[in-house]
Amino acid sequence: MGLQLSPKKTRITHTLNRCEGNVGFDFLGFTVRQHRVGQTHTGKDTRQRPLGFKTLIRPSKEAIKRHTQEIGRKLREMKNAPQESVIKELNPIIRGWCNYHHWVVCTKAFQTCENTTFQQLVRWKNARHKGKTKTWASQKYFKRLDGHTVFGTYIKDEEGNRKLIYVNKHAIPHEDYVKVKGMASPYDGNLMYWAKRLKQHPLVNNEKAKLLKTQRWQCPRCGLYFKDGDLLEVDHSIPTALGGEDNLKNKFVYHRHCHDEKTAEDMVLIARHKAAGINHK
Repeated sequence: MGLQLSPKKTRITHTLNRCEGNVGFDFLGFTVRQHRVGQTHTGKDTRQRPLGFKTLIRPSKEAIKRHTQEIGRKLREMKNAPQESVIKELNPIIRGWCNYHHWVVCTKAFQTCENTTFQQLVRWKNARHKGKTKTWASQKYFKRLDGHTVFGTYIKDEEGNRKLIYVNKHAIPHEDYVKVKGMASPYDGNLMYWAKRLKQHPLVNNEKAKLLKTQRWQCPRCGLYFKDGDLLEVDHSIPTALGGEDNLKNKFVYHRHCHDEKTAEDMVLIARHKAAGINHK
């Protein structure tokens, strides 16, 4: 095809021993390195023989730097924005970055990001109220939740109740990736096996993973098992406009096309409900 390696972007390295001044490599936001360890911590080959080293994959320093810089840039752009808007802007960034990296050795990296983000939020709130004391600003912008300090504020939900929203912490637990079974194939007809693996998909968040397990990995509308590549969407079983609660017990995961059909039916029911209320008045 006429493709060539770029000399500027290509280098020779080794993941265990230093080679030409380099050891390990960065790829797609991860650092891959091997470390010499004792017999009790060593990795093993396919015949269960000790190798004398262990392979560790961590979020790269550049990935951590880019992530914290992105949060800092957002805070500078929103230095005069309401706290509620700042929280809604930062949460998808933090949640997405953690979901992408939580399959590797990530605890220390997440702690570093959490500490940096906390300091950035402290500087943000101090800059907004230079004439006030730091204690006053902290009480205004930080709240206590389950024994922890969070950057949050109270808002009113649809029912008029107070609800605490806050910036998510870099605290998604590390999870080991489960390898595909040696003889398994997406075309072998074992739909249950491949549906169960969806809960480890990087684009499936914790809420979807819990719902998929509760639903036994089936769409409640069409009854088919979910497959890799299906577009999954979460919706309320009973719409909130009709009195449904906004919790996991009232939520299901649907195929996108099933969700579209359900939404059309719900809109008809909501319109009838509103019309009945107007006639009653």
